[in-house]
Amino acid sequence: MNTKIYKCFIASPNDTIKEREICDNVFDEINKNLGYIYNFRIESLKWENDVRPSFGKDSQDVINEQIGNDYDIFVGIMYKKFGSPTTNADSGTEEEFNNAYSRYEKKDIIEIMLYFNNKPTNLNEIDPKEWEKVKSFKLKVAKLGGLYCNYNGSNDFETKFRTHINNFFIKQYGNKNETSDIKQNNEEEITKELKNRLNDALSMFDGQPIIWIEPILSTTNEISQNPDENYNNRVKINDLTDNPQSYIIASPPQFGLTSLAHYMVLNAWEKNSFWVYIDAHKEKVHKIHNAVKKEVESLGRTISDVQCIVLDSWNTYENDSFKKLKNLSDAHKDIPIIVMQTIDDAKFITEKQDEITINRKLTSLYLLALPRTQLRKVVSEYNKIKNIAEEDVLLTKVVSDLEVLNIHRTPQNCFTLLKVAEKHFDENPVNRTKMLEMVLFVLFDLGEFPTYKTKPDVKDCEYVLGRFCEKLIRNDIYEFTRNDFIDELKKFCVEKLIDLEIEVVFDILFANNILVRHETSYIFRSSFWIYYFAAKRMHSDKKFSDYIFESKKYLCFPEIIEFYTGIDRNRSDALLILKNDIKQTCDLVFQKIGMPDDINPFLHAHWHPTKEHLEKIQEEIGENVLNSRLPDDVKDKYADRNYNQIKPYDQGITIQTIFEEYSLYNLMQEIKATSRALRNSDYADSELKKELLQEILRSWLQLSKVLFALAPVLATKGNAGFGGANFRLVGDFGDSFEERIRTIIFANLTNVVGLFRDDIYSIKIGPLLFDNFEKESNPLTKHQIALLIIFGKPREWRHQIEKYIVTLNKNSFFLYDVVNALRAQYRFAFVNESELREIGFMIKKGLAKHEFGIKNPGLDKIKQISNSNLPKREEYNGDN
Repeated sequence: MNTKIYKCFIASPNDTIKEREICDNVFDEINKNLGYIYNFRIESLKWENDVRPSFGKDSQDVINEQIGNDYDIFVGIMYKKFGSPTTNADSGTEEEFNNAYSRYEKKDIIEIMLYFNNKPTNLNEIDPKEWEKVKSFKLKVAKLGGLYCNYNGSNDFETKFRTHINNFFIKQYGNKNETSDIKQNNEEEITKELKNRLNDALSMFDGQPIIWIEPILSTTNEISQNPDENYNNRVKINDLTDNPQSYIIASPPQFGLTSLAHYMVLNAWEKNSFWVYIDAHKEKVHKIHNAVKKEVESLGRTISDVQCIVLDSWNTYENDSFKKLKNLSDAHKDIPIIVMQTIDDAKFITEKQDEITINRKLTSLYLLALPRTQLRKVVSEYNKIKNIAEEDVLLTKVVSDLEVLNIHRTPQNCFTLLKVAEKHFDENPVNRTKMLEMVLFVLFDLGEFPTYKTKPDVKDCEYVLGRFCEKLIRNDIYEFTRNDFIDELKKFCVEKLIDLEIEVVFDILFANNILVRHETSYIFRSSFWIYYFAAKRMHSDKKFSDYIFESKKYLCFPEIIEFYTGIDRNRSDALLILKNDIKQTCDLVFQKIGMPDDINPFLHAHWHPTKEHLEKIQEEIGENVLNSRLPDDVKDKYADRNYNQIKPYDQGITIQTIFEEYSLYNLMQEIKATSRALRNSDYADSELKKELLQEILRSWLQLSKVLFALAPVLATKGNAGFGGANFRLVGDFGDSFEERIRTIIFANLTNVVGLFRDDIYSIKIGPLLFDNFEKESNPLTKHQIALLIIFGKPREWRHQIEKYIVTLNKNSFFLYDVVNALRAQYRFAFVNESELREIGFMIKKGLAKHEFGIKNPGLDKIKQISNSNLPKREEYNGDN
């Protein structure tokens, strides 16, 4: 019998010599084992062994001529280098791949296997231009429908390549009985591969400890302020992998969907269940149904082994995303699919999706932010390796910084702040502008990056990036290519005589996920970076600053005002403009709605309101609504609030009319921008700050009045939308219409404070709040300030709330609401024992006033209130 000869062409740049040698060693092993059994041999083709000296158009032409197409397998390998350009391609390796792929397209029988080394290296050895070409080539391969293999050093390559090439020939010749030992080896290699994928997904920065923390996966996206409720609604990952079904798991960017996807695949594999991971970004619509087959074959399995498919990086806004899901679902009807959906920022959405029916039920799950107990695990593991500070101190700092930055408690955000703490640990709170400055200083610290010819100066980087982000905002286009980025900033550097290596700036931003790929372009992964750099530009360029204010662009992104005022905390120019803008919009809303500011539905509310009390409350609201200038549709709906309560109202047109005619959305955006500016303006003129706070609180009141008017709609439908702003009932509002409308009205003031609390509050704003609190005459506004003080608990808060309790009637709604707000803080807030005792004392004082009717209950009466009246302190597995 003639021996079958397989020729394998090895193509690679010259920094993969070890891997090229490994290929020959693996071929020798195969020839002695499988080759001997099945009477075949595999031989390598290498230019250094199989090409003689000669002439052609260039040296690659000589290689192509002598190697020809006389090979069955093409193995491409790359690490840091891309290779020297040829006449027809950017490198010899790329040209050799192009030739092989051309054969594949012509249906020639050829196996193409591509490997990329991801082993960390001294970045002094990396040529950024070469590295960019390698990354572009990987993207090219993926777009062509190729599935490549990442490996971590030559030893890992040997293991993976041995497995893959053995699997290739087993598929050609073998059967299960004869290859049991090989299958065992294959299973071990799959385990290593899946672990490596998870580790890659968990790694954000150079030198970062690899830490996996069990996420909070919930059946609802209605996030409770009580972390225990989120925990009770959680879905355990083990339950998913034990019983695979079709799900769609949704979260915003940076919540760790990709890490979760790889963890589930590994977790299932370790339970002898084979799951397949597919990246939607890397697959084309017409080829995605083959992606599973390719992944299965690359791991040496068969399609019948697959028990679940995980489709990562899927969203509803990219072209053909639904078609991808439909094609994948139709091609694998009997296999459960878990879709990892990223919910992205709507401002970057410009195209609509076609309506496509997916013939599969996908149960919705939601990935939530981490509770404090999970943050502690991240901090603890990180601190064991980096030894930054005492664990409790470091945890408190990270939690505080997350709140200051107003960003989610995600592992990625936590790692970023821990990286900052490695270099700049400071227990004192800072504003978001200062925090982002510190993040940039860390990311541009060359201790973590190669030694370049010119060290990028952070201030220079901020300056030129500000100009770039100005262009993005003016053009309202937020995607760009690498060349666009580099060309634009180089021109600006030349204009301003700045010496800065823009390629290095881009690479650092990209390496640290500030810039990320978006299809064939790049975007800022978090939009706040755009607004931060743009704010820096406003500070240095008056024309751009005037443009932002005069065009009212800041209404689209209030963050730019926050960062602008946070630069020196003394932007009185901005405060004056914002004060005039919000006053003008507030006046417009007030005039158009036509409901007086002295409305007080709670005048008739009691601690335990009777049916008659509730009727008086609704009458008070109803009279003001019916006498207002609101559209007739809203008036009619309020008048008919007790008629046909089950039938849902068609509220779409009415709400849109309110939005357009009364500028509610603009007012809400101005509240956010103005509040953030006020929060950052420690050193601005005190009288101006007082005036600004008055306008913010007056705007809160306008929103409360509209919500009073819409109470019947919310009680009937459960939601009402104002253009870009939507209100919906979350939680238990009762079963009947009467119960829901009562709860909606009673929660009105708390909800409005909750909408803007994070925009306005900082611990430093206490004196300004107290000054206004003492002078405020409107009972609704005064109560909202009280709630804000209770939620924030600035220094001397107890004294202010005690004085407020003294002024209230023993049976008033306001006393009832204060006690409830304090009870919520006692039950759920992150406070120490001393603060907890203070809150408990205040609860008992409020209860004593209600019980004994004394204007200012003394200690003797307060002691008569049993501790059993204090709520049970909720602990979330030590989350306090």
